[in-house]
Amino acid sequence: MMKKSSLLLTCLLSCAVSFVSAQDMSKKSDNMAKPAMMKKKSMKMSMKGVMMKDGKMMSMMSGQMMPMDKDMTMGSMKVMMDGKIMMKDGSSMMMKDGDSMMMDGSMGVMMKDGKMMKMMPGGKMKPMKKDMMMMDGSKAMMDGKMMMKDGKSMMMSNGDMMSADGTTKKMEMAK
Repeated sequence: MMKKSSLLLTCLLSCAVSFVSAQDMSKKSDNMAKPAMMKKKSMKMSMKGVMMKDGKMMSMMSGQMMPMDKDMTMGSMKVMMDGKIMMKDGSSMMMKDGDSMMMDGSMGVMMKDGKMMKMMPGGKMKPMKKDMMMMDGSKAMMDGKMMMKDGKSMMMSNGDMMSADGTTKKMEMAK
């Protein structure tokens, strides 16, 4: 009788430990899943900017494209609802159809003389200091690798550009 009760007690304790352990593991897996969900959310949040489309300024916020309803400050510039960009130094430029700008004021990236550069309004360039997410979800990396939204990758060479909206083109470099 004593052996049966001690065997029963051992089984009960073993089941209890297994149950508690399983509960703890499910909490850990929930916590492990959260950073991945946060990454998706932050990726969507990073896809912000404006674009001139069919003569109208459009705003891209949280993955939704909608007509721009107010002037916006992007980087150190002010973008007007009509597409005019006022620079910090007082100069201005007008966005053309297809032009896009991200929240930091960059209009895309370009490989120039083996270095990745941010394209700014007025033809100015600044060195890239970190990887950048484009408005369509494509990612430009400091080493020149481009991860497209469809999962494909490419390596940029001198003169290759990716605009803020994720479109790529090749520019012939002057020698």
